[in-house]
Amino acid sequence: MSAAPEDPTSVTDFLAGHVPEAAREMVAAVVRSVPDYEQLPRELVEQDLIRRAEDNLRLFVRLLAEGREPQAADLDGMIEVAVRRAREGIPLDAVLSVYHQGALAAWNFLAARARTGRERDELLRAVPQLLRYLGVVIPGVAGSYLHERQDLHWEHREAKRALAQALLQGKPAELLAERFGIVLGGYHVVALRTAEADGVRPAMRVIHGEIDALSPHALTVLDRAGGWVLVPVSEPVGRLDATVARIAAAASSRVIAGTATAATVSEIPARAEEAGEIARLALGLGRPTGVYRMADLALQYQFARPGPARAWLLGLLAPLAEHQHLMEALRAYLAHDHNRVAAAESLVVHRNTLNYRLNRIAALTGYDPGRSEHTPLFAAALTAFDLSAAESP
Repeated sequence: MSAAPEDPTSVTDFLAGHVPEAAREMVAAVVRSVPDYEQLPRELVEQDLIRRAEDNLRLFVRLLAEGREPQAADLDGMIEVAVRRAREGIPLDAVLSVYHQGALAAWNFLAARARTGRERDELLRAVPQLLRYLGVVIPGVAGSYLHERQDLHWEHREAKRALAQALLQGKPAELLAERFGIVLGGYHVVALRTAEADGVRPAMRVIHGEIDALSPHALTVLDRAGGWVLVPVSEPVGRLDATVARIAAAASSRVIAGTATAATVSEIPARAEEAGEIARLALGLGRPTGVYRMADLALQYQFARPGPARAWLLGLLAPLAEHQHLMEALRAYLAHDHNRVAAAESLVVHRNTLNYRLNRIAALTGYDPGRSEHTPLFAAALTAFDLSAAESP
């Protein structure tokens, strides 16, 4: 390799003299090799990409002449482009590959036009500066792109949250949905509730990640204690059980989902009330992690409603309130489908002891658990009793 040229600006003069042609070569190479850019409108290529390529080359020439690496202010133009590409949805790998493909195309173009050994030597001496230049530009562009994508993701999530709140409250939501390109329709309304386990609740990133995997079109109002999820009826919710199980596993806590289906937007508030009550009942009754529907808790749902029937059922068990052993006998008898031997064994008592306790229940309440017409009353009364206990602070 020859000695360094005496005129340190000669290489910059050489580069500056070929900027327009080199820029066109850069853009042509990018369009050929990066599919996302190949789809761009021709007028954008002619009016924007080539101009941006020229600006990029001139910046490099100026920095080469000044003998320094680019500073933050030098990257404004490239960062503007990165932000625009992020908003256009062009992948980050495509955005970054533009710089590699462009640099390679420009180098090959300029090397082919170096006529003398001195010009070729000067180009070779500029390679370390080119690598340092790319080493600053590419991380800067990548960081700006990712920051913009995060902002866009947050903005879109907040928009979906606002829309979900409007739908759940029965407020007008059409204009908000139209603004963000969301098509409204029927929804599976899911009330998600988590139970604390040693003060631990699932991280929000876990909940959001699982819901996004379940349905990218879901609308959510969520916090670490749970919240609401609206899944379009066009998307089956068969995977909801697995989603709830993974959230529960991540937090080592119980997670309950109550669900109901709204055929139209106007039905969402009513179905949300239904789903929320189902989730509250399942959580309060100690049901295990899972998804619960009206069919699973219809009886409990009905007994949770205030009214004379519930009051009467609670009154039926009132005489047993001070006799825990009688309540246990009643539960065992009903749990074992009226089999007195099995019930006695579960209580670790003699069958005669169980018979005595059941007779005592009949004497105190005026209703006999052994009579077929009275047994359903006791079963319903226990359900109402458990619901009442779950509601107590």
